[in-house]
Amino acid sequence: MPSLRLTLLLSAALLSCGSARQNLLKAPAVEHSWIRNFASIGDSYSAGLGSGDRLDWTCSRYAKSYPNILQNTLLERDEERQHQFLACSGATSTEILEKQVQALQHGIDLLTVSAGGNDIGLTPILSNCIYQFYMAGEDDCEKSIEEARERISDRAQLYSNISKLIDAALPKMNPDRGVVYVTGYAGFFGVEDEVCDNVTWAVWNSVESTKQYLKLELRKALNEMVRSVNAILRKVTEDVGPNVRFIDYDHHIEKARGRYCESGVQEPSPNRQGLSFYEWNTVDAGENSTELQHRTGDDVPKGSFEGGIAERINKTLQEHPDWQFDPDKGFVNKSRAGVGEEGLIEDTIHWMLPDSWKRVFHLRPEGHEIVARLLLEDLDARGPGRKEPEMEEL
Repeated sequence: MPSLRLTLLLSAALLSCGSARQNLLKAPAVEHSWIRNFASIGDSYSAGLGSGDRLDWTCSRYAKSYPNILQNTLLERDEERQHQFLACSGATSTEILEKQVQALQHGIDLLTVSAGGNDIGLTPILSNCIYQFYMAGEDDCEKSIEEARERISDRAQLYSNISKLIDAALPKMNPDRGVVYVTGYAGFFGVEDEVCDNVTWAVWNSVESTKQYLKLELRKALNEMVRSVNAILRKVTEDVGPNVRFIDYDHHIEKARGRYCESGVQEPSPNRQGLSFYEWNTVDAGENSTELQHRTGDDVPKGSFEGGIAERINKTLQEHPDWQFDPDKGFVNKSRAGVGEEGLIEDTIHWMLPDSWKRVFHLRPEGHEIVARLLLEDLDARGPGRKEPEMEEL
């Protein structure tokens, strides 16, 4: 039986361990006070389209995007740290270069970049091969994929565009410690079985037409396209140098069984536990499913991801005026004053698709958290950027 002295010593040790554990939970493993100027540029995967509360309408930035998770949750609170959140839904790398990079302040310590998906034509691929927002056939799907492959393989296109973007951003970085993180994309589909081969997500499902199905061959082709984009993004970061780093989270989404059509999953399964991407009618924790289904009537920017969907649905309704979109899921409102035949109001498009549709194929909060944590782990392991030798004082 232990002595009283030993018992007291053990109790003190346990209390000490408990206090240390609490302190560890409160304090980050690595201190980040050197990050004074933080900036985030990119497309809808950086803006966090649909993830959490909406922060703005112009670019569809959301609160649970990975840049915002870094700023407000994973990096310790610091009132002196500035965060320029410039990412914009629908932006191509050229638009990011022309608008967002130019708006960056100087002396940035940490910059996150997401770009490339819109360069290869993600919206027409999803429309022609998956949702058929515009009544496309199999030939249109094959053409969209082939055009994307050409843009990826042509060094003068995707590789060149991303390189120019990074080169233009580097002078805005802190020369002593600035570091750039380029985040990739993740494959959308599980490819372990053929359960999804008889599933279609075609919007006009009730209309007699040729439907696209989530066949294994198509799912593999789209996943391979994502991996090809990631390979180009990684190559750019390697060619630029050690202060530009790539985050590839594709394997982590796969490991979490976060893709559509995972083995044994019968789609649609929009609220399956662990799903990393938004599907039709996906409802996140804390969201109201009724509001998501009926909250409509937004004006969305031309050229944005949502705008691309709206244009294709508008075009279909113009060509088939006798068709009516499912009123339970939304339709384009052509009667609104000032709206032309294509639903255009100056630089925006008016539509009535519910919020639950506007974010399809984008990361849910859990997916953004994966990206944010991987980025922070890499940052903690490798530290801030290093001053280039030619810039050091002789």
